Amino acid sequence: MLVTTSRAEFGLFYWLIKALQDSTLFNFQLIVTGNHLSVEQGYTLKEIEQEGIKITEIVEIMFSGVSDTAKTKSSAHGMLSFADVFSRHRPDLLIIMGDRYELLGIASAAALMSVPIAHFSGGEITQGVIDDVIRHTITKLSHFHFVSNKKHAQRVRQLGEAPDRIFNVGEPGLEHLKKTPMMNISELSQSIGFELSESFALFTFHPVVQELGLTPEMQLSRILDVLETESKLQYLITFPNFDIGGEVLLEQLKAFEERNRDRVKLVSSLGFRRYLSALHLCKLVIGNSSSGLVEAPCFGKVTLNIGSRQSGRLKGRNVIDCGFDPREIRIKLKLAMNDDYQEIAKTAENPYGDGNTVSKVVNVLRNTKFPIEGIKRFHDLEDKDE
Repeated sequence: MLVTTSRAEFGLFYWLIKALQDSTLFNFQLIVTGNHLSVEQGYTLKEIEQEGIKITEIVEIMFSGVSDTAKTKSSAHGMLSFADVFSRHRPDLLIIMGDRYELLGIASAAALMSVPIAHFSGGEITQGVIDDVIRHTITKLSHFHFVSNKKHAQRVRQLGEAPDRIFNVGEPGLEHLKKTPMMNISELSQSIGFELSESFALFTFHPVVQELGLTPEMQLSRILDVLETESKLQYLITFPNFDIGGEVLLEQLKAFEERNRDRVKLVSSLGFRRYLSALHLCKLVIGNSSSGLVEAPCFGKVTLNIGSRQSGRLKGRNVIDCGFDPREIRIKLKLAMNDDYQEIAKTAENPYGDGNTVSKVVNVLRNTKFPIEGIKRFHDLEDKDE
């Protein structure tokens, strides 16, 4: 059983879902929940349905709002709802990814009901938000760990997980580079109803509650003030997520689009094919999305990574870190657009893998003996492991 909760994670999981659903070795079940059912987030359930992927169940768990209270209730609702899901289906393995708060309730229900968990993205660090706490907690609830590089595998071992349950398979989203056909700029432009030039930036900025005393609104205002003066660029902007501050950011972005309709296009969700095509075609990536670190280097694109949301994560040479001082943003943006740095980005190594993740994961599952032993043992680090 695989659970998907958001547009971004579904895009990363896409080829694994296809492989498991098409395989005769597994009785695959897909549960769709979380932000996929949010109208504000683009109601991305329809994108899954349009792909012709069979959905086992659709489970509504999200409370409206972006407060800590709403997040807590959503996670608790996830725990209650998935207790029933697991009772109905009794899966041999639950596959989940990442650090979304609603996953905490789902993983807790699985652990209490003795459903083994295979978790993707363990061992990563995002110091700017609460995600670390959730991710490491899910790691401790999980039996199998599919990580994206050696450093992340080492961190999972530090958490006491057995080395023979940790698999360095790379980032699953990179599978798109080999399998997903890209749109050309004319096709992408037509699909979003906006004529893109060859000089456009792909911009995504998610809220971070407080940074250097700046609210999310103040953070974004400083960025947009600089971008508005950069007349050489168009901006293709995707919605922020709806964490605390997200609604205010969306209103700012709508106003920014209204003021600059000739060169700004705001979309709720591009979906994974259009998003990857935009990455392939853009001049640079701006904001604080993980895609600037994980997928952008595969396309040789410079990423101007603003703020602390991705602090602690592995970064290739394509990434330029930047704070919120307008003068620094202006200088770093000029550097990102410089021809020399654009050439550096084209040859930057991606620390997140080679795009051959799915076959590695399927091979692990094929060689797994079911039912999986439910008792987890804490693995102490020996001197030689450190």
